[in-house]
Amino acid sequence: MVDYLEGVTRSTTGPREVVALRGVDRHHGPAERSRLAVRLSADPRFVKLRRRFVVQTAILIVVFLGWYMAYLFLSIYARDFMGMQIYGVINLALLLGVGQFASTLVLAWGYCLYAARRLDPLAAELRDESAAAEAVLNGRVGQG
Repeated sequence: MVDYLEGVTRSTTGPREVVALRGVDRHHGPAERSRLAVRLSADPRFVKLRRRFVVQTAILIVVFLGWYMAYLFLSIYARDFMGMQIYGVINLALLLGVGQFASTLVLAWGYCLYAARRLDPLAAELRDESAAAEAVLNGRVGQG
């Protein structure tokens, strides 16, 4: 268990053989990695990334649940309104029910566009910088 927390895993070939996980250096312990994580979490760009993610997620949840609750309450309390015939046997309840699926797809598509435009570039920048800092920490980058 302790080996797992330190970033190593036991090999299946033998009980005493220990294989380091990719990107984990045994020379620097969890304290160095913890300092790197704390430094990253204090970065204003990381705070901006988290804020963007939380705000966008909250907006999507409120919109989806509001639309779903409106459909639910209309189905319960406005039965005559929902039973209104639109075309043949198709009524408003059926159209709004199918609209639930369509709106879910539209919200997911919109979130993917937003993430690709506003979240992913910032996350990639932070990831690259963090990988470079970890490389220096692990001694993989030569001192010039």
